[in-house]
Amino acid sequence: MPKKISGNQPFAFSLSNDLYTLPETVVPSEVRLHGGFAVDKRPGYGHIYYGMPGCGILRISADLTSQELIELPPNLQEINFHSTKIGGTDAEPRLFLPANNDGFVAVMTLDGDVEYTLSRPEFAEYADAAAPYKPTDTVPLGDQLLVADGYGSNYISTADLPSRSWRSTFGGKTIDPTEDGKFGTAHGFNRTPSGFLAVADRLNSRIQVHSHDGHFHASHPMPADSRPCGIDFVEWLGHTYAVIGSLDDPDKANRPAPIYVVDWATYQVISTIRPKEELGVELADHIHNVIWHVHNGRLFLVCQAWNPGHYFVLEMAG
Repeated sequence: MPKKISGNQPFAFSLSNDLYTLPETVVPSEVRLHGGFAVDKRPGYGHIYYGMPGCGILRISADLTSQELIELPPNLQEINFHSTKIGGTDAEPRLFLPANNDGFVAVMTLDGDVEYTLSRPEFAEYADAAAPYKPTDTVPLGDQLLVADGYGSNYISTADLPSRSWRSTFGGKTIDPTEDGKFGTAHGFNRTPSGFLAVADRLNSRIQVHSHDGHFHASHPMPADSRPCGIDFVEWLGHTYAVIGSLDDPDKANRPAPIYVVDWATYQVISTIRPKEELGVELADHIHNVIWHVHNGRLFLVCQAWNPGHYFVLEMAG
């Protein structure tokens, strides 16, 4: 029986059931997944990291066929790390993990040794104790780390890593989908291939593009009410594409959430992938994080559904 396929060619995908490789000991905690993935892109590596509340950090092999649990100290095992990013140097890579419910960013080695944490930013915008700080994502840029406060006051703040001190901030909260430079929910963000920041403004269903020091560059609407959660980029066959996981479908009442593939040159949707409706991923009502992964010339999407949490892998068909 042929595999089910979803999406628009050439970006149509099938479900890889054989790559559901969670260790048995962590499967009971999978329902709590509420984070994101980071790929170690150094030559010869390719491992993927993500947090599992109640367990620790999971490391996926480059070929996606196995996972191992990296245990954390007891005081961190119950923490929800809302995303995972890798930065630093080839010799000393580090994981950056924002704890959205606990108001800090943990910096640790790839083996889970915690070096330090960055706490609440020290800016006037956060001087009032009532201003919430709930970081949801980070972007490492050399010796700087940008942190998005997507569940809090919606500023993007920059920390200097060598001094472990805060340097600048921009953004803030808006519920107006036409107001540029501020965010409804600065939920997830990533560096574009040209060096800008692409921010998934979830509440306002758009991708905003800024320079790393906060200057607004462009705003790109996503399908209305799709609530994009994050964005990731890949170069494939000489062109750059983005993948965006959405919390909802525009027809929220009747359809589960899709994954969108976007042409980076135009930010136009060129493929709509429906994991639950068309591929049978029963727990994929809402998509929280999706990343590209290339291994041995094969193109994958590593995905995480939310509420309930679920891990799954899609492979490009054909």
